[in-house]
Amino acid sequence: MKAKEFNTNKGLYIFEFEDLETEIHSHPTVEIIIAKTGDFTLWTDTEAHNNLKFAIIPANQRHKLSSTNCELKIIMIEHHKKLVFDHMNLADVDLSNGYYLQSKPEKEVIQINNLVQKIRSGQALHDYDYRISETIDYLNQNDLEYDLMIKTLRAITNLSESRLSHLFKSNIGISLKKYLIWSKLKSTIKIHLDSKVDLFSALIKSGFYDQPHFSKSFKSMLGVKPSKAYNSRNLQV
Repeated sequence: MKAKEFNTNKGLYIFEFEDLETEIHSHPTVEIIIAKTGDFTLWTDTEAHNNLKFAIIPANQRHKLSSTNCELKIIMIEHHKKLVFDHMNLADVDLSNGYYLQSKPEKEVIQINNLVQKIRSGQALHDYDYRISETIDYLNQNDLEYDLMIKTLRAITNLSESRLSHLFKSNIGISLKKYLIWSKLKSTIKIHLDSKVDLFSALIKSGFYDQPHFSKSFKSMLGVKPSKAYNSRNLQV
């Protein structure tokens, strides 16, 4: 795996893989998969898509991926659902149920490149209620256990726990408790990549109890064991 970009502030994560085999998983990002060589197979809960060259998977959709003799570029975009939909509409792409293409993408890749550049430039804003944006910003900068986090967020947003939880799920698509795990995962990866500290030290610093706790969370949201992703880590930003 090559981590080409990992920007938690802008919600943009770009990786390259040579062959990839995942289990069923889901995460709160739109996932764009481009086969640079070869092709791949993708399964959702309802169907299989074979011999793909390009795919866009909506946020929080369960899926698994298999590729052999295939170089993949994977772009994960967080917080910019409307922007993704608007850009892909320009390429006549309907993302209501995901998008799966067996031929070489051309106009699709042009729009993806434009989309990525707009996010990098800082022009793209969160699509959320301002209180949820405040919550996301806080979670990106602080590592707290759930009870203390809720107490702090109630003060920041002036919302009750039940109202905050409801508003968060309606905006993000998953519970606040599950997103806290996602935030810890991102924090672990960022510390590991940016500071080049060992993975165990990074996960403990990010609030995981131990290696098994981290590995279980990593696999449920990214579909592979951490060792598969990091044994061949090569950061190129």
